[in-house]
Amino acid sequence: MTATAHALVGGAIAASIPNPAIGLPLAAISHPVLDMIPHWDLGMGWRKKNKITLFAEAALDLILGIVLAFFIFGRYIDPIYFLACVFFSEIWDILMMPYLLWGWNFPPYSTAYKWQHKIQSNIKLPWGILTQAVTVYGVIWALRFVR
Repeated sequence: MTATAHALVGGAIAASIPNPAIGLPLAAISHPVLDMIPHWDLGMGWRKKNKITLFAEAALDLILGIVLAFFIFGRYIDPIYFLACVFFSEIWDILMMPYLLWGWNFPPYSTAYKWQHKIQSNIKLPWGILTQAVTVYGVIWALRFVR
């Protein structure tokens, strides 16, 4: 999924689950669970992209996700907890980036890549965005009932 999707789910978890002992692990677990659902993301075809393009796309996606999640969820909760949940929801992709960008083929970067590669379920546009939007909306909607 896009970093924006993961950030929105991380922000929703922070807003719905005030206990960090539950929210932070749930945010971390949400990433691989969401990546198992067929989706499109900017990392598809990463081998064909130059490293600057890959980094720029990933950074813009992450920034967009953090900003959107903050405006939807973060203004009403502790900012440290909010950012921690977003970070934990993104950690799998963050750990994978040194492997993709610089070829760091050693743990934890290679491990993150191999794990992500096994669980990813990618599909092309436009269906990949549609399944992602429906999934993220469904998770956010379900988290409304947690409180």
